[in-house]
Amino acid sequence: MKCQSCGGPLNETAGRGRLVCTYCGTLNVPKAGRLSADRITLLEEFSDHRCPGCEQQLSRAMADEAFVESCSSCQGILFERDVFMSVAWDRRGQFQGAEETPIPIDPAELKERRNCPKCQQLMETHPYYGPGNAVIDSCHRCQLVWLDTGELTAIERAPGQRQLRS
Repeated sequence: MKCQSCGGPLNETAGRGRLVCTYCGTLNVPKAGRLSADRITLLEEFSDHRCPGCEQQLSRAMADEAFVESCSSCQGILFERDVFMSVAWDRRGQFQGAEETPIPIDPAELKERRNCPKCQQLMETHPYYGPGNAVIDSCHRCQLVWLDTGELTAIERAPGQRQLRS
């Protein structure tokens, strides 16, 4: 993305959900694009990574006020590990709808293998060890987590502890 005032490059250092221009210091708020099933907002630029599921170029995106990457084709989401934990925790704490009984994990999902979009090494495929039956892919080396479409929503709506962070 480029600065709306001068066209200079933007950095994410101005706080969550905002970008600051390297040259003129203008605070920029990204324009939202299409919203996914997991309420991920695609931004108007591609990332440097490819989707580990369908090999399409990932787009920069936002999960609430956190920067993530998402595939416009399969709607999978790539998180930095700490961002994933924060978004999942916040969404669970704020969720006020009816809780959904988790669907049992399909054992075939645990056999899927994907390469990390950053280092290209094989990611670890495992159940998410929190509420909601989701199979996630993670790269310990790069501290990245990949969720398929619908998995963030399943985690958010699953029964279990709900509290806002202090």
